[in-house]
Amino acid sequence: MNQPGDFLDEITSGRRSVRKYRAEVPPRGAIEAMIECAAKAPSPSNSQPVRFVRIVSPPLLEALHGEMLRARRELLQRVEAEGGSKKTRNLVNACFRCSEFMFRAPVLIAAGTVPVHAGFSSRLAEAKILRADRRGERDLDITLGLALKGFLLKGRALGLGTCILTAPLLFLSDVRKTLGLEDIRISCFVTVGFPDDTPPFIERKSAAELYREI
Repeated sequence: MNQPGDFLDEITSGRRSVRKYRAEVPPRGAIEAMIECAAKAPSPSNSQPVRFVRIVSPPLLEALHGEMLRARRELLQRVEAEGGSKKTRNLVNACFRCSEFMFRAPVLIAAGTVPVHAGFSSRLAEAKILRADRRGERDLDITLGLALKGFLLKGRALGLGTCILTAPLLFLSDVRKTLGLEDIRISCFVTVGFPDDTPPFIERKSAAELYREI
């Protein structure tokens, strides 16, 4: 007999970072269901700053890819100019390969946040009680992470594979300008599709390794 929480354990344990997809495009309703699940994540004062932008325009995809190719060439030239090792060149190329597959995914989404002034630290900084710092940005990053978790797990429940990518941002000097998203701070890309393979399970640390009482 299934116990309470078994379904959650199943989808969290079964989730993988999928990089190979079938050509079939997931239905729009599935993507919207994933967004709706992400929207339930907590945020400072319920400000809901997370945004998901699906990139479908061929010219925009070409612009992204072209900028990444140029950046890779420039990085490799810099490695050469600095007398860098083969290991460093391989690192640049490996990072690029781990990024480029996103252009073959059926669905490519840019995820980020819009600026809000909802947290206590932001409001106290506006009142000049606290000095402005990066705490507001940290709060947005936490909120995005929580939303992405819901997005990924809902995808898993619907039979879809996903992968979060931050490596492409190393090759994109101004991704907001390239995409015309000046109002959104892009933190990552997410690919979505029906998996064409099942990556093996990677052992995780135990609760005992992660938890302590003081």
